[in-house]
Amino acid sequence: MILEKVVIAIAIFVSYFLQTSVDFFALGSIKPDFLLILTIYFALYRGAFAALWIGFFGGLLQDINLGGYTNLVKQDLQYYIGTSALAKTIVGYIAGKFARNINKDATSLIVVIVFFACLVKGILMFFTVAIFHNGTHASALITIVLPESLFTAILSIIWFRLLRWAFPTVEKVEGQSIIRRLN
Repeated sequence: MILEKVVIAIAIFVSYFLQTSVDFFALGSIKPDFLLILTIYFALYRGAFAALWIGFFGGLLQDINLGGYTNLVKQDLQYYIGTSALAKTIVGYIAGKFARNINKDATSLIVVIVFFACLVKGILMFFTVAIFHNGTHASALITIVLPESLFTAILSIIWFRLLRWAFPTVEKVEGQSIIRRLN
């Protein structure tokens, strides 16, 4: 149990490192959201509660260190602590609630789920910043959120395969837990 939590913490830090430090995956200013992919993975395979916590801690880690967002109107960097944590927590919980009836082996379905989850996360962050900080521009939805959602969805194919290797899935079937390794 403790070892699994340590491995999950390592996965959060690796996802965070890939998202914030490595520019290899960047297309211009657009970077994929590896923390959201990790959150969606746990939402699909472990449920809403696990995804809620992973989304919260991953988003909070991102906000604490990288909490700055470019204000397109004023052309400066502003810090909004808590926006990623709130958005990833909500998206992880919702994805976990809807994950019960989803075919988790269909790659195309997972890409669609990650795309819409990233889109919802971006919209939540946009409205959170707009409500509490009064410094957003509607063009950010098209120039930042939409390309990031598409790019994250495409890279989720590779990242999901790595996560399936790192974490054997646990599915509950009629009250019993069955550990199944996907190769």
